[in-house]
Amino acid sequence: MTALIDTIDTHVHVVSPDTARYPRTQGTGDGADYWSDGTATAEHVLGVQRAAGVDRCVLVQGVGAYGYDCRYVLDAAAAHPDRTRAVVAVDPADPAAPEHLTQLLASEHICGVRLFAVSGGPGRPTPAWIDAPHTARLFDVAAAAGITLVLTAFAADLGRFAPAIVARPGLTVALDHAGFPDPAAGDAGLRPVLALAELANVHLKISTHLFTSYAPHDPADVVDRLAGTFGDDRLLWGSDHPQTRTPDYPGMVTLARHALRRRPAAGQAAILGGNAERLWWS
Repeated sequence: MTALIDTIDTHVHVVSPDTARYPRTQGTGDGADYWSDGTATAEHVLGVQRAAGVDRCVLVQGVGAYGYDCRYVLDAAAAHPDRTRAVVAVDPADPAAPEHLTQLLASEHICGVRLFAVSGGPGRPTPAWIDAPHTARLFDVAAAAGITLVLTAFAADLGRFAPAIVARPGLTVALDHAGFPDPAAGDAGLRPVLALAELANVHLKISTHLFTSYAPHDPADVVDRLAGTFGDDRLLWGSDHPQTRTPDYPGMVTLARHALRRRPAAGQAAILGGNAERLWWS
């Protein structure tokens, strides 16, 4: 009998109400304020997930709340080692970012580092640090440590990162929200994302944000387009809970299954958990 594969949410944010221990003074303010109602704690989020049938999750540093102070995401992962892994973040504009990542790697349960290239929103200039020497060193540190580089970047900027990814075939890369393709641009909006499919080390997180951005069109259309190019084995489901607030968490799980309904059963199982298991729990 084939063992059942856990459902794993690869994109969850957590924020503590304890602002004395975990101050938010370094937060970038990007994204919505999803923490003020107290429902973004690790314990609350994990409880909501368990009730919805989600077994494990990846806790992603919320730079909007904490910037690059990763203490809470690391403490939360340490408190729930069987159910979580942590993705930390370092300031990509800081020339000392590679050294900061090296220091963070002393902590257990880290499966990735987030490179946040979208601060300020779609209208901001392309970050100058993309081509900086220290950014290449940051890639090298991640590759040497065997952790995933979680790239949060707009589709228009993806080509700027491609040379560094090509130069490091052993570095696993995961694109948050599948690179934020522009639904209004149709296939042209997906082109910068699809161009990375030839790089076997690039994976896509297909998220609630991605599904709802394509509404009112069927989210299965964009999933099938991405899976047809990357393959089911390089797609990872992530809710973006609780930063994304609509639908509620059970609704996010239902939406994901609806968006994946055309994929073969093995592909659905891989996207909903098997791929994350292979990358971060094996």
